[in-house]
Amino acid sequence: MKFSLGIKYLRQFLIIVGLSFPIAVYGQTIQLSDESLDHNFSYSILETELDNSELIALIQREILAKPTLSSGVIYAIWIAAEKPVDAPFAGLADNQIGLMMAWPNSALSQVDVFNQTLQSLSSVTTVSNRLFEAIYLPAGLEVPSLEGFYVHREEKYELADVSDAVRLSKEAWVTWEPHWGVRVIGLFRELGSNADYSNLNRIVWYPSYSAWLETRNFTEDTESAMRFRERRSMLIPGSGVAIATDRLLP
Repeated sequence: MKFSLGIKYLRQFLIIVGLSFPIAVYGQTIQLSDESLDHNFSYSILETELDNSELIALIQREILAKPTLSSGVIYAIWIAAEKPVDAPFAGLADNQIGLMMAWPNSALSQVDVFNQTLQSLSSVTTVSNRLFEAIYLPAGLEVPSLEGFYVHREEKYELADVSDAVRLSKEAWVTWEPHWGVRVIGLFRELGSNADYSNLNRIVWYPSYSAWLETRNFTEDTESAMRFRERRSMLIPGSGVAIATDRLLP
């Protein structure tokens, strides 16, 4: 037992020291850069029998090379993650990817064209297409290049509760990220959804599934635990669905 605890805290210490600058950045309430504020994000779930490299090459060759779609930038490519069968997450199938694209607000008309072109590819089936705006994006349009366990958790809040839910999240992350050695990649709000509530999508990186399990210990870092409990009380019942992915690195 003493040995396993030592490994745990050694791992945590190495993560914090090795990533001390990024974690300090991620743990603060940072204003979005002008660049990221000027973008919205399409999130497409695609299904294909092509391997990931073939699919991305196809998208770049057949879609993004078009002058009318040249404003789009690949933000992140999410792929299936390894996890136990009893893990409390949905996930991507081995033949699915999650494609997130960043689009300048001045070029949002291109999103519909992009989606239509995706659907025209004979080797690709589009499962879903949605559009999000960024509420919190610590690294702007750059996602930290890390393999691991990314949890995409969608939560619905009454419109009157959204500001408090976001505030509580940012306050909690100040201690939560460095304590557990995790990173909040971003917090996004779905556009064009139900006008009676807001659907928020929070993406967080964990080194592994076991690292995610460790963060379920709410007796540690009581400051963040207190804020998370308050935020949870605002959730619209039935929301809070999460999927787990890894990330295809550049």
